[in-house]
Amino acid sequence: MNFNKGFFWIVLVSMVLISCKKEEKTGDLNLRFSLKYGNMPLEMFKNYTYPTSGELLQFTRLSFFISNITIRSKDGDVNLKVLDYLDLTNAHTGPNIAPNGFEYVIKGVLPRTYTSLDFGIGVPKEMNAKQPKDYKSSDILSSTAEYWSGWKSYIFFRPEGNVVINGEQVGFALHLGSDSAYRTINIPKTITIAENGITNVDIVIDMEKFFNGNSYFDINDTQQIHAQSQNLLVIKLADNLTTAIK
Repeated sequence: MNFNKGFFWIVLVSMVLISCKKEEKTGDLNLRFSLKYGNMPLEMFKNYTYPTSGELLQFTRLSFFISNITIRSKDGDVNLKVLDYLDLTNAHTGPNIAPNGFEYVIKGVLPRTYTSLDFGIGVPKEMNAKQPKDYKSSDILSSTAEYWSGWKSYIFFRPEGNVVINGEQVGFALHLGSDSAYRTINIPKTITIAENGITNVDIVIDMEKFFNGNSYFDINDTQQIHAQSQNLLVIKLADNLTTAIK
């Protein structure tokens, strides 16, 4: 009798373990971020022409906070990541430019077919209400270099570089921040995650549209954004950014 009971429990536990193992089979999602400038691949420290006015400019850095990465399907939405910080600079700097752009892999995604990808550019309001000192040193939000104390906000999107104004090269830093600059990007795209496989999804950021998407940003007038009084310019560039990402 004891032998039968023991055998029964062994069989039951084995079945549970097999069932759990099946449920744990997942796939990976690889988001490949590529920078472009109009019809050209964007390379750091390479000269490009500013839209309409024609100034020469070059980029030296591009980084941003990405948040609430979500994939959607008829079976429900899956939030894959609450917040992360991506620096695309090195992947777009010669001579060893990454052929697929900056690759961001998310592991452990449920296998199924999804219909769209959503994510935010910036730090969600409840997190942005805090300061670096409120986070542990291991947290990405503990970085004082990515925080505007005057704005009481993190720097959501950080393009930097140089532009020639009236024959003189000057630096530009068009930093976006504050809750009003937070934008959600929706990319309708069929994404099929297979068990034990990796699915690539290409995301393009066209920095020419960042300057001239919904409306024209005059870099002759403004090369630096650091003051609260410039919030309308921040909103203009944030709106342009939504047209730049696809």
